[in-house]
Amino acid sequence: MRNFRGEARGPLPTALATASNNGMRNHAWLGAAVVTLSVLASGCGSSSSDSGDTKVSVQYLGLGDSIAYGENGFVPFTAEARPNGKGFVGYPDLLGKEVFGGQYANLGCPGATTASYLSLDGADNGCRDFQKNWLNTLHVPYTSTEADQADVELGMNDVNTITIGLGGNDLLVTLAACTDASPDDDSAALACALVHLPKAIKTGAANLKTILQRIRDDGFKGTLIYVNLYSTYPAGASASGAITAWNSAMEPVVTAAGGKVADVSAAFTDAAAGADPCDAGLLIPNPVDGATPACDVHPSEKGARLLADTMKAVPGFGP
Repeated sequence: MRNFRGEARGPLPTALATASNNGMRNHAWLGAAVVTLSVLASGCGSSSSDSGDTKVSVQYLGLGDSIAYGENGFVPFTAEARPNGKGFVGYPDLLGKEVFGGQYANLGCPGATTASYLSLDGADNGCRDFQKNWLNTLHVPYTSTEADQADVELGMNDVNTITIGLGGNDLLVTLAACTDASPDDDSAALACALVHLPKAIKTGAANLKTILQRIRDDGFKGTLIYVNLYSTYPAGASASGAITAWNSAMEPVVTAAGGKVADVSAAFTDAAAGADPCDAGLLIPNPVDGATPACDVHPSEKGARLLADTMKAVPGFGP
């Protein structure tokens, strides 16, 4: 089974031994690893919906990775468990239905990085595999890059609001590359990732600049919101360090593009009162009582609601 964007927070040795049942890299071990590394991250379609319903005009475009998609890492990757994407509800789906009357498109793709959002050859954490094996479960099925599909949506519709959440998978790709280089030495892998973390953030910022500029080049003049990363650990935990560094680096890029930041990082910390967001009910709980990990890294219904409310609070959000 593959969890996207950070995965479980279980014991490192056990998780490293876990294999993916669909051929994609299993990152269930990343939670424990990134405590030391400080790397843990945080519809309806315009052209089609999950059930192929009548086309609708899009006012709101939700872009991003598994958080936008509404992934649940505890759902098995089987046709029976995933017949379509209706069971996966991300914050764009909540906002699209409640604020925009269903006139929205959720392009979120689990595993997308800032690089793979732009290029089919960009470093990716699972979006390409998800498209290959589970295309019918995307809220808006597309085989191109998310950037290309965003161009299509913007060209076909009078979109006035865009949210984009990317970055967690960029950090995970960095750690995964180091683990591949030192598969039997966790300490070496973590040390390697720490060395490469600044480059990952710099590259991510450059990619985000290109992403936002491309959206503006499409003629979009509406409200553009970047959804920053939240930590799945208590405030003050070392894992929050990379989140803070990433978010700090992205904010000026967003501002320069005339965009705004939805500070979900602060929202999660406040809602959990500085404690564990899993204990606060903000993350999807393990369906097996007492099993490890206690929670997935993806937002629970409560967490997704918090994300949606954080978007609503951004000045200019709405039709």
